Parts: sequence; structure tokens; C-alpha cells
Amino acid sequence: VRKKFRCVIRFVAVIPWRVEYFRSPDGVYRVKFTLEDPTARIHAYSYAEDGEKFFNGLSTGGLKRKLNELLGVPKSDDDGQEEIEGGARNPPWVQCCLKSHSIKRRRWIFDTKLVG
Repeated sequence: VRKKFRCVIRFVAVIPWRVEYFRSPDGVYRVKFTLEDPTARIHAYSYAEDGEKFFNGLSTGGLKRKLNELLGVPKSDDDGQEEIEGGARNPPWVQCCLKSHSIKRRRWIFDTKLVG
């Protein structure tokens, strides 16, 4: 049985951590995120066509910037482009859609788009 949810969450981790490795050798998105809300942390995947929609055709540079923003990576005050090593993170709360399969206990991000 599949269930669908619209959630307000924060992105707190991603695997793989380098956007260059978000796609398999044959070009399919396969990314695992750790998400949190006030009640729990879960893992959710962005995979294949849902990944295409989620990442919205962003370039590698655009994807890095957006991912750092989603993960709440602090930036320097100068131009806002340079990351601060060891700075406290504060991921923003965002809305996304999740679907889950109760038997497999896996969740996927779907019908959600990163806006660059």
C-alpha cells in the first residue's frame, strides 16, 4: 500500500555528498537524503524520473549552491559564495511531497521541484 504525504521538513544530510555523483553511470538520479521534522528523522530517496523533476535540470554549479542552501551551510559575509568551515548549520524549513510503501519502509521524494 502506497501512501502520499505533503510535509514541512528540513534536509540535514545527503548521500552521495558530491553532486557529481548524484547520477549513476547510465545517467539515473539516485540520491539519499536525511530529512527531519519536529518529531523524527527519516531517509528519503530521489530516484530516476522523480529525481529529474526534483533537481529541475540545474547545472552542477547551480545544484551545489541549492544543495548548500537546503542543508543550511553557512556562507561568508563577503559575497555569499564561500562556505564557512565548521560554521553552525541552520537548514530552512521547506515543503515537499513524500510517498512511502509500508512493506518496504522506504520513502521517496516526488512531485517536488528545486527552484534555482
